[in-house]
Amino acid sequence: MTAFFAMLTAVGGILTIPVPPVPFTMQSFFVLMSGLFLGPKYGPLSQALYIAIGLAGVPVFAGGVGGLHHVFSPTFGFLVGYVAISWIAGLLTSAVVTAQDRGAMLYLKYVLISLAAATTLYIVALPLFYLSMRYVVGTPVSIGRVLQLALLPFIIPDLIKAVVAGSLAYKVFSALRDAGLLSMLPSSPDA
Repeated sequence: MTAFFAMLTAVGGILTIPVPPVPFTMQSFFVLMSGLFLGPKYGPLSQALYIAIGLAGVPVFAGGVGGLHHVFSPTFGFLVGYVAISWIAGLLTSAVVTAQDRGAMLYLKYVLISLAAATTLYIVALPLFYLSMRYVVGTPVSIGRVLQLALLPFIIPDLIKAVVAGSLAYKVFSALRDAGLLSMLPSSPDA
């Protein structure tokens, strides 16, 4: 499952709308799902695996690129943020979701967990984006410009992806619970 979610994150990078300097992708959706389904250990591991594969040169990053030089890219902070998103989503799921949760309460928990985890991306990525632009790329940028380039165009799509991820997690966990298969997932409250 860890490798599967690493692969899904790579596929999410193929589904790209190239908007410099940070492209629109479906990756954050799959990153959230990795934490929700795999928990705080295997979810982040799937994202670390994805990053390692990309840094090794396999073209899995957004836009079909890869290589060690991406460590110096302004978007590398977003890749680092993927590990954090997955960890937070898994940690909150294992801490907040219980086997007794049902219906609207369970749905609300998954959506709120997804929204909280999605904000983690920006907490990690924006400072790294700023530092990279300023000291690696050599383009001094203001905090306002960082927000304009790397947050504002993405916040609404990322919020939508978070709500969809939470909704999907709710549906899948509810279906697995009803089928008596919930303990199959590492992040399951029954596991």
